[in-house]
Amino acid sequence: MQITQRTAVLNADAVATYRRTGFFLAAGLLPADVVGELSAAAAGILAQDSPRRITERDGVTVRSVYGPHQTDPVVARVCRRPELAGAAMDLLGEDVYIHQSKVNVKAAFVGDQWEWHQDYIYWLKDDGIRTPDLVNVAVFLDEVTEFNGPLTFVPCSHNEGVLAATEKHGVPVGYEDAPQWVSTLTADEKYRVRHDVIARLATAHGLVSPKGPAGSVLFFHPNILHASSPNISPFGRTTLITVYNAVSNPPTNTGNPRPDFLAAHGTTPVRIIY
Repeated sequence: MQITQRTAVLNADAVATYRRTGFFLAAGLLPADVVGELSAAAAGILAQDSPRRITERDGVTVRSVYGPHQTDPVVARVCRRPELAGAAMDLLGEDVYIHQSKVNVKAAFVGDQWEWHQDYIYWLKDDGIRTPDLVNVAVFLDEVTEFNGPLTFVPCSHNEGVLAATEKHGVPVGYEDAPQWVSTLTADEKYRVRHDVIARLATAHGLVSPKGPAGSVLFFHPNILHASSPNISPFGRTTLITVYNAVSNPPTNTGNPRPDFLAAHGTTPVRIIY
């Protein structure tokens, strides 16, 4: 294990909260000018027609664009800022690389749901990452409210490890002509957590939907149980999510890897840009 010598970004209370509950929200962590740059970059990223772009079931509304840190200089730079990469190092205790990035959209009125799931099971089964030593870092590019489809967590559920899940086979309706890997990126989750498991954990720990202004940064564990409802509001919700993985925890599925824009084929440590 290696960690770059630097000043910590998150204080001890923030790290303790993350480890106990599985998430931590830092409101206004990024400067307004950086958020403005990211928002402008996101608009261009979403407009590009490429295999990296996933639409909703209507085939028109953009749902996600994957790997923007590989193609956009603004995203590449911001993903290496101390507020994001440095904080990920604080939480994981070693140097990190970017395993995945994406711009997620909940379009006004039509942005679809994400069903209850854990993220790590995908990285375990599809990429062969052996331990959940990753962290999701989500930058709010719009204000997130109770109306525009915020993430909902079951706090502390990350302590349960990989939960019992049923695997859905085949390609979801509306994506029949898409590559097989698209089935893991749509509203129909491939690995669904059983309702009785969700009910048990939600009864024990409750439900929380972190909300905040643009520029807030949400850190969440890859095993925390989470979902999000459709966007019923006239206000869009765009988020940049970067998945940092510990450099000591590389993918082992090197024989049949997913595309590089979904799962990094290299583990070069992030060098922080100040």
